[in-house]
Amino acid sequence: MKKFHFFLFFFSFFLCIQSAKAQLTRQSTHSNIGWYCYFGDHKISKKFSIHTEYQWRRTDWIKTWQQSLARVGVNYAINPKVTFTLGYGFINTFTYGEVNPASGVFPISRTNKEGKEQSFPEHRIYQDALINNNLDNVEMNHRLRLEQRYMGLFYDGNDDRISGQWRLFHRFRYRFRIGVPLKGATIDEKEFYLHAYNEVFIGFGEDVGYNIFDQNRVNIGMGYRINKSARIEGGFFSQIVQRPRLNTTVSPAKAVFEYNQGFLIALVYNFDFSKKQD
Repeated sequence: MKKFHFFLFFFSFFLCIQSAKAQLTRQSTHSNIGWYCYFGDHKISKKFSIHTEYQWRRTDWIKTWQQSLARVGVNYAINPKVTFTLGYGFINTFTYGEVNPASGVFPISRTNKEGKEQSFPEHRIYQDALINNNLDNVEMNHRLRLEQRYMGLFYDGNDDRISGQWRLFHRFRYRFRIGVPLKGATIDEKEFYLHAYNEVFIGFGEDVGYNIFDQNRVNIGMGYRINKSARIEGGFFSQIVQRPRLNTTVSPAKAVFEYNQGFLIALVYNFDFSKKQD
C-alpha cells in the first residue's frame, strides 16, 4: 500500500515535468498571488454531508482580483475512508497578470480595445472521490476529481466578451496531501502540524487544444487544529498554468505559461447537524 501511495505522488510530478518539457518553445509570465479560502463539510446524517467553499484569489498579494470561486456539493461517505462528492461551482476570472503587446502576452481575461477590464464566468460541475489512508503518524489522502467546465471565453472584434455563449471543457485532477503532527502521533486539538500537497490538472476531450497539461499546484505550510471541528492553515503556494491559446504573434508560436507564487491561507470549519447517537 505504501508503494502505491508514493507511486501516485511521484507519477503526478512526472506528468507535470514531462508535459512542460513537451513544449519546446515557451513564454512565461509571473505574478505574486494570495489565496484566502474557507472550506466546510457539514454533516446532516451518518452518510451525507454538505460541502461549502469560497476562495478569494488575489494578485499582487491582495491588491487586485485574480479569481472568485464559490463551490457547493453533496458528500456521500461509503465508509470512513472513502467519500464521493457531486457538486457545482461558479468561478469568475478577472483581468490579471502581465500585459506585453510587443511580445504578444495578454491575460486570459483580456481588456477590450478601449482598455476596459473584463472578466469571464465559468459554470462547473464536478465529481470527487476522496480516499483517506493514514500511515503511522502521517495523515494522508488522495483526491480524484472530474470537472465539466462551461466557460464564457468568447470575444467580439472589439475584444468585448460576448455574453450567453459557452464552450464545454473537460478536466481531470489528482491531488496528494499529507499532514504531519509536530507533537505526538496524531494531530490533536490545540496543536500545530505541517501539511503539504501537490495537485496536477490534465485536460481532455474534443476542445482540449494545447491544454493536456492544464496546471500544477504545490502548497507547503503549517496548520493549527483549534478543536475537532475547526483548523486554520497557511503557507507557501505555487501555481503553474498553461494558457489555452498559443501566442501566434511570434514565430514560431509559443505556449504561454503562468508562474504564480505567493501564499494560501485557509479556514476549515465543519458543522455537525446530524442527530447525536448514543
